[in-house]
Amino acid sequence: MNSIFEIGPNVKLAIFDLGGIIMPIRMDKTAAAFAKLGAHEIKAHVSASHAHDGVFNVYQNGKISTPDFLRAVREETGVRGSDDEIRDAWNAMLHDPDEERLKFIDEIRKRVPTVLLSNTNEMHIVWAREHMKPYGGFEHYFQKTYLSHEVFLSKPDPQIYLLVLKEMGVEAKDAVFFDDSPLNIDAAKALGIDARLVEPL
Repeated sequence: MNSIFEIGPNVKLAIFDLGGIIMPIRMDKTAAAFAKLGAHEIKAHVSASHAHDGVFNVYQNGKISTPDFLRAVREETGVRGSDDEIRDAWNAMLHDPDEERLKFIDEIRKRVPTVLLSNTNEMHIVWAREHMKPYGGFEHYFQKTYLSHEVFLSKPDPQIYLLVLKEMGVEAKDAVFFDDSPLNIDAAKALGIDARLVEPL
């Protein structure tokens, strides 16, 4: 097993990010797909979602519905196309799960409870669930999923980590967290979680 995924005997909960940890993310592909639909400055909008700003971030926090998101994207970017075309462009950044990473998680889940903690949105998670089916689905690897658009919180807000710890009945010192974002890792470490920065897929 990759050494970064090795856990000690005192760990009572393993928390995993989705994008970059289990599924590769290529935001440039979404930017290119939107550009083909006539979107203006789409790279700035996509980047803003990861800077916790803009309509993409509002969507990932569950503050607007998918139809409202599609409408806002059209208004803000000038994108032309059907709902399906916009959906395909938005999902273009997503890729099938990495089998090697899934093997690491499969080994860990046999020892301790595992949960998924992801900043995501309805369209992305629908795609992700479908593409996880050949590997057993998220249910095979995780006891529970914490998704930003469902809990109305997103990393690196400390409250989302505290929510996971409280619901799973685990203290911060007994949890390990794997993510590819330094901001998310720093926030988790500040709470006392063993947070490990993983090289993104």
